[in-house]
Amino acid sequence: MKIEEHVDKCMRIERSATKFNQDADYEMFVEACMLAGTHLLNAALHGIGITPDGSDLLHSDKPNLDVAVPTEIAEMMRKLKQIEDLRSGYLRGKASWQPAHGDLCACNMESLHASAQRLLTKDEVKT
Repeated sequence: MKIEEHVDKCMRIERSATKFNQDADYEMFVEACMLAGTHLLNAALHGIGITPDGSDLLHSDKPNLDVAVPTEIAEMMRKLKQIEDLRSGYLRGKASWQPAHGDLCACNMESLHASAQRLLTKDEVKT
């Protein structure tokens, strides 16, 4: 996918996510954050030339990037991984919902948006 397509998908997922409640519909909330966050990470990776269009990560660490990434990208990956790590317990397991985890997802998404915005508006964005 191209940068603009990733950003558009992120926005569509987040728009859909407004139709449910962070706590009552926590499975969908965590999943939406993970999917939208992955699109933001891929847009940023393409924007600074680490990965070409069409070479997308499926998760924060899959497939493995065999290159060093800038600090801000590494932080984006860490924030996304925190969301991903919640997924198995809540979507596949029987973990009891902890509202603080919803707050963590929301906070991490704000951070991912801010980083993507900074990285995609720098002069060195490759388009």
